[in-house]
Amino acid sequence: MVDSVDKRDFHRMNIDSDATISIADSNEKFTARVKDLSATGLQFHTSVQLSESQQLSVYIEPGKTGITLPFSARVEVIHVEEVVPEKEYTVGCKIVEMLAVEY
Repeated sequence: MVDSVDKRDFHRMNIDSDATISIADSNEKFTARVKDLSATGLQFHTSVQLSESQQLSVYIEPGKTGITLPFSARVEVIHVEEVVPEKEYTVGCKIVEMLAVEY
């Protein structure tokens, strides 16, 4: 276990990157801004209202440096916080499955 102030098992890495989010069993896609990522989950900001337990696919295209590989995972929404009423939400997700990415 990591000895940290917030007592998490896995360190959160702060990032600020666009992601393409797909809602499972739907053709709906939207863009969100990922704010942090850990070995077990991630958090993003979006204007789309989501619900707890919703299944999503998340794809993050790396920057142009070529240092980082693309990220793709199936996630489950575990909490939604309304930041700006009916306009902006913070969504916390747990990673259910890492998906293969072609690069």
